[in-house]
Amino acid sequence: MSLSGAVTVVVGLWLWLMLLGAVVPPVDGLRCYACSLTTTSGDKRCLTDPAAVEGQSIVTCKYKYCTIQRQELLDPPGKLNTFLRGCDENPLYLDDVVEDSTFRGYYRSCSTDLCNSGDGLQSANQMSGLDAGASENLLVPGMLNGTPGRRQMVHPIWPSAGMLILVYIRSWT
Repeated sequence: MSLSGAVTVVVGLWLWLMLLGAVVPPVDGLRCYACSLTTTSGDKRCLTDPAAVEGQSIVTCKYKYCTIQRQELLDPPGKLNTFLRGCDENPLYLDDVVEDSTFRGYYRSCSTDLCNSGDGLQSANQMSGLDAGASENLLVPGMLNGTPGRRQMVHPIWPSAGMLILVYIRSWT
């Protein structure tokens, strides 16, 4: 094969890889606060300032929702029992308060980066970025990539495509 034939093959391969990259969507993840607090353990900043929690307080989540779950005792009223921030694919409740004979549970869910920053007491209707109502949520596939502030990672084929072209051309010189 001549040098011009090799260049044609390399250019054709490069164009094919560019087309493949245009078809394969970029890798994207929802960023959520993740921490926990109980009456006996956990960082108290999880409740008031999740960004300041020691360790990995922000995670890239593969699920649809950032969540807050807050559980308070009914007696004594309002005493915090557990508090959790995280992410979930299908939360039990998207925005609800559930009460039994011992506890009052606050469940909040949202679908934008770092939206689970509140204390869990406020309804989703009152907090910016939270979804309003379990049965009224509307998620439109494909809209997340256009959301401002989202992190997008380049498809893993791009670094190897450049290496492949360089190696192939280099072998003919």
